[in-house]
Amino acid sequence: MPNAPHIKSAARRRAMKAASSTATALRAVLYLRMSMDRTGEGAGLERQEQACRALALARGWEVVAVVDDTISATTARLADRPGWQHVVRMIEAGEADLIVAWHLERVTRSMKDLESLIELAVERGVGLATATGDIDLTTDVGRMVARILAAVATAETERKAERQILANDQRVAEGKPQWIRRPFGYELDGTLREDEAAAVRKAYHDAIDGKALTTIAREWNEAGFTTSAPGSEMARPRAPRKRNYDPTGRWTNVAVRALLRSPRNMAKSTLYGEIMGDAKWSPIVDEATWRAVERKLADRERPDSSWGKLANLLSGIATCSVCDGPMGASRRGKEGESIYTCKGRPSQPDLGRGHCSIGVDFADGQIVRRLIQQMQATGRVTFRPQPPAIDPAPLVQREGEIAQLMAELVEDRTAGLIDRASLVAGTATLRAELAEIQAELAKAGTYGRAEEIDAEAAYDEFDRLDLGEQRAILRDAFEFIKVIPRGKGRRRQGEPAWQPELIRTAFTPAWS
Repeated sequence: MPNAPHIKSAARRRAMKAASSTATALRAVLYLRMSMDRTGEGAGLERQEQACRALALARGWEVVAVVDDTISATTARLADRPGWQHVVRMIEAGEADLIVAWHLERVTRSMKDLESLIELAVERGVGLATATGDIDLTTDVGRMVARILAAVATAETERKAERQILANDQRVAEGKPQWIRRPFGYELDGTLREDEAAAVRKAYHDAIDGKALTTIAREWNEAGFTTSAPGSEMARPRAPRKRNYDPTGRWTNVAVRALLRSPRNMAKSTLYGEIMGDAKWSPIVDEATWRAVERKLADRERPDSSWGKLANLLSGIATCSVCDGPMGASRRGKEGESIYTCKGRPSQPDLGRGHCSIGVDFADGQIVRRLIQQMQATGRVTFRPQPPAIDPAPLVQREGEIAQLMAELVEDRTAGLIDRASLVAGTATLRAELAEIQAELAKAGTYGRAEEIDAEAAYDEFDRLDLGEQRAILRDAFEFIKVIPRGKGRRRQGEPAWQPELIRTAFTPAWS
């Protein structure tokens, strides 16, 4: 029997399909989508399903599936919606003959997405029925109506965006809070939540002192503090992400960094990430403190994404002496030695990578040993950044002058040259200055040159620090740490695998 002739006319194929389907009920898949505005005005999933089922019952269609999405049509394309992709797979597999939705805007509000929907309808001969009126995308009139409706929906979306922008501008100009949910450290009305605000204030000073953000996050978790991220049951529906959105409320170093860098904490209003001016809520810290931490966090290194998480002491701090690229840790074989290897420079791939390598344990030990030897050589008594050296002589001289002035005020009062109010005011001013001088003298005594450093105690102190704090100390202490290629050829029998000469270091002026 000869093959059936191919019918080129799409209109004739649709007519033949409609004629052949009169004996059997059309199979309908119901597509539902929940609106992000949550008004509940006919857009709830249950109401949509009831209206679509009523339409299918009246037309005699068989409902073969009900598929829903809880994603905004303005922020998520059709291709990004898992529910819609399931509908497309059913159509392509021939498991459904038409799509039923509550309204066209439940499917799309985008002209670009509408064209892909029209293409699907024309290629597969699929109809789109809505509870508010049928739209046959396989006909020119139906496509015209759909495009008009989509254009109206797009225009409404744009007007809504303009209204929101104007409202945000007005709130910023007035300095009012514009928070979707309560930020950590604040109530929704802009007043401070004292226990959280105190923790944030302490975190700023800890960050200035060099404490790692991971340590701050751990302390907050242990204290029972949680982020302001909503729980999974309260989170708003959103488009799929590469990483599943599963808020736990636990603090991480990333969350702490974002919080400390927020201008909100110094009572500054922002718009699209830019500081716009003073706000009317209470500040947690002053502007000088915020900017000091902002500079510190902005300057802190960020690992290149090509070699992932920093889990070793020198990863990203030590560099290759050949290409100046970062050294990253890897492992030789499944059970082999951990080594630092040159990762090259992503911005200059032509330079290559792997120019040098060195054992992780050997390199870490060498660097810590040199750090403590430098402390012994310079008389340094702490790993932490030291304040500038203080000359106590002028302070002691001024301390004596204040004592003399206070004695003279007492004599003048005794002689009747000044009244009691003048005596109290004069001595109060001098006492305040005296307290500042004595505090500076105490500080000068704290950071003095040590005659002898307990090396074992220094090693123990360094080991007790977490990795982030240790790395912060290395960044403060070393101008550079460079690894030298070992050279070609096999090492002699009995020769160590690694030599100290393979590591070159230089200390910063603060540690010299």
